[in-house]
Amino acid sequence: IADRLTQLSELRPRLWPYDTPRLHAISAPVIQRPYHGHVRIDLAGRDGIFTAGGAVHPDDLTAWAPVRRGAATIARVEVRLPARVAAARTASLWLLMGALGVLLAAGLFLLPVGTVRRGDRNNAGLYGALQAANATLEERVLARTAELEARKQQLEELGGRLVAAQEEERARISRDLHDDLGQVLTGLRLQLTAAQTALSPESNAGALLQAALQSVDDGVEQVRTLAHTLRPAALDGLGVASAVRDHAERWAERAGLTLHLDLALHDEPPPDVASVIFRVAQEALTNVARHAHARAVHITLGPQDDGWQLTIDDDGRGLPDQPGRGLGLVGARERVEQAGGYLDLERSPQGGARLLAWLPPAP
Repeated sequence: IADRLTQLSELRPRLWPYDTPRLHAISAPVIQRPYHGHVRIDLAGRDGIFTAGGAVHPDDLTAWAPVRRGAATIARVEVRLPARVAAARTASLWLLMGALGVLLAAGLFLLPVGTVRRGDRNNAGLYGALQAANATLEERVLARTAELEARKQQLEELGGRLVAAQEEERARISRDLHDDLGQVLTGLRLQLTAAQTALSPESNAGALLQAALQSVDDGVEQVRTLAHTLRPAALDGLGVASAVRDHAERWAERAGLTLHLDLALHDEPPPDVASVIFRVAQEALTNVARHAHARAVHITLGPQDDGWQLTIDDDGRGLPDQPGRGLGLVGARERVEQAGGYLDLERSPQGGARLLAWLPPAP
């Protein structure tokens, strides 16, 4: 109201206090509903040049503002509002603010709660999917493990059958060499001996026949050695201790090494176990001759932990740079493991290498 009176005084500097209709129009928003207020305008030195509105009560809310023209105050405006109207408006304002506060609080509460609930639902869905995927993965792992175990068992059975077939084939070839080729060579020697007897001492053919007889003797010895290497007769007839002893003595004689034997078997192992023991000893002695540069070998064979243990020690240069890389030792280890035992290669107390193989009582 003071601002509007200031504008009116600028338009009509001297007559504005007497422009009652315009003063009523300026005061109308306070005088009429919903305020029912009271407006009074005072000039400098003159009070109450204009009054409008309801009656004045002591408990009215009152306020005033100056009317200025430039830097000078030319009038003042007083506005009085009934206390009940102000209280009603204040109550309405409080109700509105309270409603807005409730809505804001509800929004601030429900929005995070809804977000959390949506997150929980999403997490529950993801967790369910993860559990289903985990169950599927476990089923696949179990199935794959069972399949691999079945294949491993099949390979072990196949390996056992191959070893058995190999031993049978070795035995058959050994018998064929000993029985067939050996008999042929023996018969040939007898014939050459008879021919040498029939010749006269002056004949030059005697020297040729003697050379032929020596060649036949060498062939017979080679056939015997080959037959023994493939499948020694002592292994089937006298047992694994005799077979190992016979083979080791032949080997030591050829290699020029000192041999110490300690073969204390009270019970003969099953044929499959005996064959594995002999093949491991055969391969170990071959490796000693090739790589160890040893002077003496000690072979021990006897019962151990309800099974049989074979130990071969040498005084050579020790363990190889990469133990277990030779195909012979790999094959020997596979034979022992297929029979249910184990094979270790370690340093020998004699300074060289020690091969230790243990086999259970039954494959």
